[in-house]
Amino acid sequence: METYLATELFAINYLQIVWTLLHKKYIDTKHSTILSIILALTILISYFVRTSYIYILLFVFYVSLAVFIVRFTGNWILMSLTLFLINSLVLISWLFTYDLMNFLFQIHYINADQHQILVPFSFFGQQIGLFLLIFAIKKVDKTYLITDSILHIQKNYKIQSIVALFFLTIFSLLKQSAVQHFFVESFLYLTFLMLTLNLIVYTTAYSYSKYYQQQLKKQVLFEQYNQELEKITISDEFRHDYRNILLSLADYIEQDQSQEALTYIASITDYSKNLLEEDSYVELGNIPIPSVQGLLLYLIEDCTAKQIALHLNIPDIIKESEISIRLIDFLHCLSVISEYAVKETQKGKENNLYVLIEKEVNQLYIKFTNTTSAQVNLEKTIEESILSKKFYKEHGLTAIVKTIRQYEGANFSLQFDKEYFSATFTLAN
Repeated sequence: METYLATELFAINYLQIVWTLLHKKYIDTKHSTILSIILALTILISYFVRTSYIYILLFVFYVSLAVFIVRFTGNWILMSLTLFLINSLVLISWLFTYDLMNFLFQIHYINADQHQILVPFSFFGQQIGLFLLIFAIKKVDKTYLITDSILHIQKNYKIQSIVALFFLTIFSLLKQSAVQHFFVESFLYLTFLMLTLNLIVYTTAYSYSKYYQQQLKKQVLFEQYNQELEKITISDEFRHDYRNILLSLADYIEQDQSQEALTYIASITDYSKNLLEEDSYVELGNIPIPSVQGLLLYLIEDCTAKQIALHLNIPDIIKESEISIRLIDFLHCLSVISEYAVKETQKGKENNLYVLIEKEVNQLYIKFTNTTSAQVNLEKTIEESILSKKFYKEHGLTAIVKTIRQYEGANFSLQFDKEYFSATFTLAN
């Protein structure tokens, strides 16, 4: 096959992949448009110029795609795995159509006339086969949540991802060389090697993501166990002191020392404060999504380190299927709001942060505020305007505004006055 024709067919393959597999899941509309322009230029130049160096544009496409995936998802592992997945889909679709026919021709199973007749059908079959493979992959991913599982991995593994892509590139170049020089055995061997490598890399990443989720669940349970153990210890101490407390209060009352009695009760309340306060770790059990639990766990630890009293309230069981936007975007928004809330709480007079995550009628409601007093009047509301863009940028909230614009029914509002604030994030179910 001529180089220009192979380039055009590969460009058509990638156009199909961009809009049926990657769009709005790994890249946004702007990225998809840019990649489509690169592929359209590749097709036009290869058709009119027909130079052997046209593969450079496909290399530009791959580099651009890698950059866009990292920018959209913030995940290097997912970027490398996506490129491995694309490579596998293209390999398989070509292997059982044009490559199979070409191999049969090389071993003289079909003659030149039959080969010439079957070539157009193999090209058409390859495109249909690729579409069916993409449909199957999307179905499997939706059923087993493979992509979401990989997104749970918080570490970047940048070096490992680059090394994996390096080997993928080397094998791809060797395979291309085998095709150009008609090394049939080498071509089949390299194809099998690449598919095996792709399967190993993807399976390893998926298995590790599941292991990471289990470790995160264990950490949450361990923290809950420590909290319960501490409460039991305090309860035992309080039980032993209960009789003496009652006797002391009786003495104050008999001597008509009501003020001293109130002071004594306040001291007992402070003493048992850790027992009386709500346990944020217990609330994590109502949102059984490992990555969200991990983020909230970090929020709890961050508030503890900064001496902020966190009041986390998750009254309903919230499943991943009830989050109407992509999990990676939900985590990003939640992380941005958490960082803003902690900073603003530190600036205020009262070191209290109240977080409410609950299900309402047809929506998921999330609220961060540093006050629950009805006397606090939050008069200022940030709305969409040129001034709000400056405000969002100064407070690190630009990312959440850009994210929610991609989804219908997603809203973010911010109200504040002096040292108090209230940030609300809602998603339509």
